[in-house]
Amino acid sequence: MTILLEESTHSPENFLYSTPNLNDKSPLFFPELLLVEERLKQTIDKAQGMIRQSCSQLLTSGGKRLRPLLTLQSGMCFGPLNTATIQASVAAELIHMASLIHDDVIDHSDLRRGLPTINSQQDNLAAVLTGDYLFAEAFHILSSHQLLASMNYLVEAIQAMCTGEVDQANRQFDLSVSENDYFERISRKTGILLASSCRSGAATASASNEDIDRLGNFGMHLGYAYQIIDDLLDFTGDPQQTGKPVAADLINGHITLPIIYLLKHPLYGPWAGEFLQDKPTPEKIPKIMQALISSEALDEAFSTALTCVETALSYLEEISACPSKTVLTQLAAKVLYRNS
Repeated sequence: MTILLEESTHSPENFLYSTPNLNDKSPLFFPELLLVEERLKQTIDKAQGMIRQSCSQLLTSGGKRLRPLLTLQSGMCFGPLNTATIQASVAAELIHMASLIHDDVIDHSDLRRGLPTINSQQDNLAAVLTGDYLFAEAFHILSSHQLLASMNYLVEAIQAMCTGEVDQANRQFDLSVSENDYFERISRKTGILLASSCRSGAATASASNEDIDRLGNFGMHLGYAYQIIDDLLDFTGDPQQTGKPVAADLINGHITLPIIYLLKHPLYGPWAGEFLQDKPTPEKIPKIMQALISSEALDEAFSTALTCVETALSYLEEISACPSKTVLTQLAAKVLYRNS
């Protein structure tokens, strides 16, 4: 079956949403993040040699600090900032950093945030050991400060993230991946760490179990939206801002929500299924891009992300009004309208 891909009034730029991205809120806007940043630096400065160099590179390469920010603001919904919340925030970011390093090894990635990855500069062994060091430091912080609830939440997240990675690896280039399969995978790969960060922060402020669950559900659905936007940016993002080539995930065999919606389309789906039977190559990407636009699969994916954010916000309704609740609400909008 052959489909003529028509010119569309849409363009990929329509999906580079114009409101500021998460990086617009610097640590200076959130003074409490300065405390986290200082403790991250102290942790990495304790390392030696290659591990210290590699960790320092990742720490200074940027990053949205979303996980520690969620931890901090979740805790501050229930009381003033305390040392336990700060330490839990540091642990959450160290775990996130470790997972990024290991992801780069699994995906054979050469770039992270536009800079060479540790595995490409050193080797896979150096990268894995660096990630392991960060995991160990995270749990040292949690155990030495007796943050057992935070440890339980973050251990659960790591276990789920590993399962998600295995599932993704097992289903590379699998065009039968369903929307339910996709959400199950991203709940493990992305949602669980955001949810655990929120739960951890709330627990350090002695929130009730009901409120901890509310914050956890907020984080999970925020994670869904975050990953969907990430998958949209794989097709629509500026490589200078995303730090990776257009459609890199598809070329690596990851079937994400925009492609799932394209494959379900009554007109374009059969064509796309046939076109993607062979492994996608850079030469195929322009036609796939046009199909994603013409079929409105990109619009549909963004609409789903919007629904996820609305669901996330519904879990905050029972949380008492306070500045940190306002920040969490604003972060949800930032997740939707980011460009990197």
